[in-house]
Amino acid sequence: MKKWWLCLGLGLLALVVQGALATLLPPPWCPDLGLLVVLCVGLRWRGLAAGLALAGGLGFSADWLSGSLVGQHGLLRVLAFASALIAGRQLNLRAGLPLVAFVFAATLLYGIAAALISQFFLDMGWLPASVWLGGILHAAINGLCAPWVAAGVRLLGVWAGDEDGVSRALPIESSRRPV
Repeated sequence: MKKWWLCLGLGLLALVVQGALATLLPPPWCPDLGLLVVLCVGLRWRGLAAGLALAGGLGFSADWLSGSLVGQHGLLRVLAFASALIAGRQLNLRAGLPLVAFVFAATLLYGIAAALISQFFLDMGWLPASVWLGGILHAAINGLCAPWVAAGVRLLGVWAGDEDGVSRALPIESSRRPV
């Protein structure tokens, strides 16, 4: 429970810092810190129900702060958390290039889904190519910022008493016997 409250606090702090950065950086260059926290927590989280509640709460907080359709970020952050939880159990995405590639792909899909939801409910028409190129640039910025956010989430987990906070290589058992 302590880890849940700490992750919620980290996610809300990330939203505040992102809002401050948005006044200094133009939209494609400002990383989506709230989404990064949700993805990095999803890669390390163990349970499903508490993690989905955390992602939903952070998503609805992003809805309130951004003025988007109510529930849009909540739904998309829950889906992003679930994808990170599943991918984190199947693949070693805790650091390095695999983490950057996963966050790039997740951010790109998140942006496409947000655009499609807005297009469905608001009937905005097709988005110009500059918006899609901005989305690719934004996904690249998020991917480059992901290792630092993942390190912060890992340190928070260690501080909260998570015994799996230190990334260790998994032992691979061999079917062959030593000669």
